[in-house]
Amino acid sequence: MGVEWGVHEIVLKPFLRTRTMRNLRANPAAVVHITDDILLFAQAALGDPHPASRPAEVVHGAVLEDACSWREVQVTAIDDSGQRARVETRVVQRGFGREFVGFNRASAAVLEASILASRIHLVPAAQVRAELDRLQVVVDKTAGLREHTAMQWVRDYVQERSRTQ
Repeated sequence: MGVEWGVHEIVLKPFLRTRTMRNLRANPAAVVHITDDILLFAQAALGDPHPASRPAEVVHGAVLEDACSWREVQVTAIDDSGQRARVETRVVQRGFGREFVGFNRASAAVLEASILASRIHLVPAAQVRAELDRLQVVVDKTAGLREHTAMQWVRDYVQERSRTQ
């Protein structure tokens, strides 16, 4: 999902037929997080994770316990005339949890692997596995425990989905 990040407003750009868009229509508010948790990124790309969270202060939503920072937003307008919606929001609360450390090469490789794995139904499984092997080299050279865990999670996902293809 694309995001335009402003001080007092955030524009979300989800695809039309997504869980995010359904949620925004049902509850015109959200919590937008900044996190460097690569395992959470992989799990969110490929499944429905339930990380530790607490209720947001102003909007109906949840704040991730391990978020670096977050913004609680209210939807002010939705334009769904394109392939992606344009959801304009107003920031009504903000918070800070910890410093944003960022992403290393291994994190970037896991992110690429997650995107590739999300297309396992479109790309031949052998091709996906070959690309994962290439990305694994980067992870093996530069990863910490969290990146290794995330990459293994992606590989397990691909292995499971390959059996059903």
